[in-house]
Amino acid sequence: MRKTTMTLCAGLLLACISGLKADTAETIPFLALMQAGNETPPITDTSSGAVIIWVHVIRDSSGAITSGSVDFNIAAKFSSAVTVTGLHIHNGAAGVAGPIVIPTDVNATEKSIAIDALGRATILKQVQFPQTTPALPASVIQDLINNPPGFYANIHTVDHAGGAMRGQLARAETKVIMGLMSTQNEVPPVPLPASGVATVTLLRALNSAGTVAQAEAIFNLEYTGFEAGTTFTGFHIHNGAAGVNGPVIINTGIAGGANSVTADPSGTGNLNYQVAVTSLDATFANEVATINALFDNPRNNYINIHTTTFGGGVMRDQLRNTEKGQFQVSLLPSNETPPITGLTATAQTSVPVYLLRNADGSVAAGTVIFDVNFRGFPASTTISGLHIHAGAAGVAGGIVIPGGVDNLANKVVSDTGSGNIFKTMTVATTAGIAALNQLVQNPNGFYENLHTTVNAGGAMRAQLASAAAKPVITGLAAASSTITTAAPGSIVSIYGTDLAAYASDLTGFPVDFPALVTSMNGVTATVAGVKAPFYYVAPGLLNVQVPFEVAAGSQPVIVTTPAGASPAQNLTVAGVAPSIFIIDLATSLGAIVKSSDFSLVTSSNKVSAGDTIVIYATGLGQTTPAALTGVRVVPPPGGFNNTSTVSVTIGGQTATPVSSVLVPGYVSLYQTAVVVPSGVSGNSPVVLKSGTASSNTVTLAVQ
Repeated sequence: MRKTTMTLCAGLLLACISGLKADTAETIPFLALMQAGNETPPITDTSSGAVIIWVHVIRDSSGAITSGSVDFNIAAKFSSAVTVTGLHIHNGAAGVAGPIVIPTDVNATEKSIAIDALGRATILKQVQFPQTTPALPASVIQDLINNPPGFYANIHTVDHAGGAMRGQLARAETKVIMGLMSTQNEVPPVPLPASGVATVTLLRALNSAGTVAQAEAIFNLEYTGFEAGTTFTGFHIHNGAAGVNGPVIINTGIAGGANSVTADPSGTGNLNYQVAVTSLDATFANEVATINALFDNPRNNYINIHTTTFGGGVMRDQLRNTEKGQFQVSLLPSNETPPITGLTATAQTSVPVYLLRNADGSVAAGTVIFDVNFRGFPASTTISGLHIHAGAAGVAGGIVIPGGVDNLANKVVSDTGSGNIFKTMTVATTAGIAALNQLVQNPNGFYENLHTTVNAGGAMRAQLASAAAKPVITGLAAASSTITTAAPGSIVSIYGTDLAAYASDLTGFPVDFPALVTSMNGVTATVAGVKAPFYYVAPGLLNVQVPFEVAAGSQPVIVTTPAGASPAQNLTVAGVAPSIFIIDLATSLGAIVKSSDFSLVTSSNKVSAGDTIVIYATGLGQTTPAALTGVRVVPPPGGFNNTSTVSVTIGGQTATPVSSVLVPGYVSLYQTAVVVPSGVSGNSPVVLKSGTASSNTVTLAVQ
């Protein structure tokens, strides 16, 4: 199957364990390609601009938008020197000259922007809502979210007061990938102690045909270990597997000569670049193919940086998926130590955290986004610091993860006392990684803090999570069904409260990790006293494998966290307990694929009588030869790990069996291949049976 099967095992029955809190913060990106020819009437000119619109919203408990900010991020390429006199979002479809609905302060008088003969400029502007002068109600933002193609970004100049270039907006999906760059990954290896942690934030907007219309790749690299005077001459994403030198596809623009970049004299520093991928690029087709590959499976692409001494590359790594977590907190002056009085400001804050894991489950590196929507400060407030600190509520702790704001070049000045700070920070230091390893076990031991020049020690703060109580198990069931009996090797869902402080799955693990871990984020689960390997942990749900060593009978399950151990809950264990995975709980659509191309069988991709299908299940017990608890299956040469004899009925008809085995390379995932019998049509019930034990019933679309 195209979806990683380990992720399939962990995620098919993830319950909805989070709901709306009092207020929540969210950031939604939109992309546009502004061109002169898009104006109404068209302008004959080569000017263009790649646009990112970041819409930061605060929602109330009903989900309604109450306030927020809009960030304009424009990379413009004018054909000559110009003076920009306006930058807005208008309400209007393509070819329609619509009214301004989201303005910026750029105007023809004191806020114009002069651009020299090179024609290149980066324009960054932020607008608050709601506001009264001019009117910008939250309803406009909701309309934009509902119908982005009905809005366009427009830039105006002295020569073209009605608009110099424009582009319709498209909502973008986001993905964060990372790489642990090493000189030893180069081909051949480079004899230097340098290393780096790279984060690439991808934005991809699709057109009405479902293909990529535009994309952005935002590079961030924390590097260390370089000699003084090192000059970087390239920073790219290449196509190529590990050990292969592949072509450059996405280029930051660092090159030799005038486009080179000198490393920090200390040998430790940061590089940050934003690369637009648009239809104006000569290599657009190749870039789009790579963007799609990075979204789907980044492992066959690598990030590489080059120097004058090592022109072929000085350090690199294959790009990897990251595990995402998120905190929603409300920063308040009353949380400070001591509390700040006389200040009524607040900051609804989202804290997305993206992690790479080592094979043992420990955090290898991470990326933290600071998305802070502050309101209620006095006019002309200067924000001088934004950090995550280690410390319990009421304790002033040390900074462990900086947020990219300081009292020097990176200060944030708000003329209105309101705004948004949106910073992506790569965590690469030893202290930062150690903090992340503690944070996933006890987020209540960390707080986010915002500082101002008036309150330099902290103006408002909030713990990342509430203090955890001891775990309590409320239910046990085979993954993806309501079957409450499990077999040795079964994937089982444990339901309850306070089962973990932080949600994690297998996404951030190395692609070649040899075995599941039996401790994740400080959580362990035992079945009959034997530690169970994890697929997924969250406050209300754990997905684990029942160890093959567990005997049949009623066996106690206990979950232990840093807060303590749960009372035991008994699980009925039998030799076999088949359970078919479900793709869609609403329709009971089974995890069943066509053997011809491994495409998922759906109402739009039906099978016919005589076709061979593959059914994915758990609970078929120990195999021949035997499998090991938590370890990826390695079948014997020329063979498989075969289950005991099984049978399948489809629409009440017996299906001819082909095989039933553990899937090579995975843990506790069984596949049973059968031939669809004749006389079956429509949404047909499928049941898998082993011995006297029957599975849950799923549906199969047969034509």
